Amino acid sequence: MSVDNYILGILWAIGRYVKDGGTKYFFLRHHDRYFLDVAKRDLRIPANTHTVTNRGKLQYRLKMHGFNIYDLERLGWQPRWSEQRDYPSIPEHRDFIRAYIEMHSSPDTFTIRKKGRSPYKQPRLRIYGNKYFLEELTEIISSETGAGVKKVQKATNKSEVSGVLYYTSLPELQGIAEYLYRPVVRHFHRGYYEKLKEMLRRFER
Repeated sequence: MSVDNYILGILWAIGRYVKDGGTKYFFLRHHDRYFLDVAKRDLRIPANTHTVTNRGKLQYRLKMHGFNIYDLERLGWQPRWSEQRDYPSIPEHRDFIRAYIEMHSSPDTFTIRKKGRSPYKQPRLRIYGNKYFLEELTEIISSETGAGVKKVQKATNKSEVSGVLYYTSLPELQGIAEYLYRPVVRHFHRGYYEKLKEMLRRFER
């Protein structure tokens, strides 16, 4: 099975391999149907999308039957609940990273307060995931864009393996955005792209 790297990013970020009553299938779920639809269209695997309410919020779920999990495992895929998850063994990174970031990051701003100075805002990109995966991801982002390698921060006290990366330098964020979306790309989430652009626009002069 040959998988587009953007689709691979979706599978890596939200995929689960499930065995249910003797039936095996690959399972995707997300609150934004776009990612499920683009994966279903590109993979051309028999699949059904349905909706559920999870903690009061609508969620989309996609079951793919006949999915060859061994193709993913050869790239280093591990189940999402694994203590350690690795970055895939792939030669090209841009499309994979774009898909992962669109699903597992938040572009926003934060306020800095220092004694003797007026509060001021800075841009911020937070990327979430397994801390071992993020340690590899920040190395790849650095080699691809020139951004500094970031230390993985603890995301929550409830988990020892969940982490978060923080990018707050405007030049680095501009470089990451340029890398992810220029030149024209085949797959991207327009809503996320517009949110990232708007965040950067607030600080560009």
